[in-house]
Amino acid sequence: MSLKHALLGLIDLEPGSGYDLTQRIRNSIGFFWPSTHQQIYKALHELLHEGCLDVEEEPQQHRPDRRIYSMTQHGREELQRWLDKPSPPTKIRDAFLIRVFCAHLWDEAHLVERLNDEQQRHQHVWEVYQRLAGRMDQWPESRRKRYRFARHTLQLGIYIEEAWQRWCRELQELYADK
Repeated sequence: MSLKHALLGLIDLEPGSGYDLTQRIRNSIGFFWPSTHQQIYKALHELLHEGCLDVEEEPQQHRPDRRIYSMTQHGREELQRWLDKPSPPTKIRDAFLIRVFCAHLWDEAHLVERLNDEQQRHQHVWEVYQRLAGRMDQWPESRRKRYRFARHTLQLGIYIEEAWQRWCRELQELYADK
């Protein structure tokens, strides 16, 4: 996947400025496809150059003009072309899993402590996702319908965070006080 396709998908849902898109990424796909401010603006510039986006200047007082990006027909065709391609299998790349794989080098109390830290980290992310889901569920029906597939991806994130927490607790119970 490329950030450019993610941006096309976000802009297809709702046009926005680079700042708007950065915030929307941070609160949605950024949880599974993190991107920096610089990467986002570079990708927007490339999409504009490739004819996938239009841009409209929106004057502001005491600030630089906002550039509002919207999708062109070419951009929709490119997004559709990418959507129609099969996705490669997902590969997990997680440093904590390597640590657990090598946990035979820790004493069990240290393992339990690290598992507790990891479980708390996933609890925090789960809480963030739950707050986002709650906000989305309060949106007007028309916006909820437009963002329903984004809500489905958020629900998967909730399930994944619940699974991580359950796994950490299971290992903590297995190795606590032994």
